[in-house]
Amino acid sequence: MDASAATGSELGVLRRPQFLLALTSSTLIIGATFSAFSFFTPILTKIAGFSESIVPVLLLVYGAATLLGNVVVGRLADRHTISTLLVGTGLNTLFLTGFAFFTDVPSLALAFMIGIGLVGVTMNPAMVVRIQRAGSIAPLVNTIHVSFITLGVIIGSVVGSALIPTYGLRAPVILGVGLAVLAIAAILPALASPHLRRGAPDDASETESDQSLVSAAAEDI
Repeated sequence: MDASAATGSELGVLRRPQFLLALTSSTLIIGATFSAFSFFTPILTKIAGFSESIVPVLLLVYGAATLLGNVVVGRLADRHTISTLLVGTGLNTLFLTGFAFFTDVPSLALAFMIGIGLVGVTMNPAMVVRIQRAGSIAPLVNTIHVSFITLGVIIGSVVGSALIPTYGLRAPVILGVGLAVLAIAAILPALASPHLRRGAPDDASETESDQSLVSAAAEDI
């Protein structure tokens, strides 16, 4: 199979509603997290009242929470893909809300920040599994997914930054809450698909379609 035919075959996943929803949810999940993460330092110092010298330590704690979250989600992502995404994003919504409205209480700000670390970008293993099941394992499909994740980073950081001059430092975090809620809405339709939830085929036609895409990618390589 020539390169153009293989590429066209891989791009065929863009006609699948569940694949488009998966891309949307990945963008929103990452956007929600980066709406807060991008502004942790000014929020922690100017609202929560932490000294600038302690902020690197707090960010290290956040990083440790992210590492732990990745380990847990990585173990759950294959067998409980959609439930992991729903529970994780739901918890992230709660943590973002708490971080937005209780940031002036240092202990609560720290607790909610750790929570965001546990269930924010750590959804990535489950996001990848959902993308591969809704689309395929072809390289171009994964490249598209990475592009949408990058878009999420841009949305959270750029839009959040634009809100600060008018609405203050809490505004990006509130934006994150809204993005997380939209992410949940984009995840919910996947509950109807056993294939997306746990890898069981929905029907023979879908399985054959997935196999043809994988075969096309293999022949191209």
